[in-house]
Amino acid sequence: MKTLLIYDNSGTIWVNIVGYYALPDGLPYIEVEIPAGHYAVSVDTGTKEPVLAEFPKSETDQRLAALEAQVAAMTGAE
Repeated sequence: MKTLLIYDNSGTIWVNIVGYYALPDGLPYIEVEIPAGHYAVSVDTGTKEPVLAEFPKSETDQRLAALEAQVAAMTGAE
């Protein structure tokens, strides 16, 4: 889903809107698709691209990944 990021001259994001929105007039912005599991940290003002980070995995997700790795190792499906 498209996301509107309004940012300042240093790349700090001031507004992050997903869904329906109107494009601003006179403010720097970009419209981007942010992949699932990620969020925008800032905007690179030189390239006008978002700087993304991955949401940290929960303890449950970490345990599930470890269990899946163990199963893959035991079955040879790495």
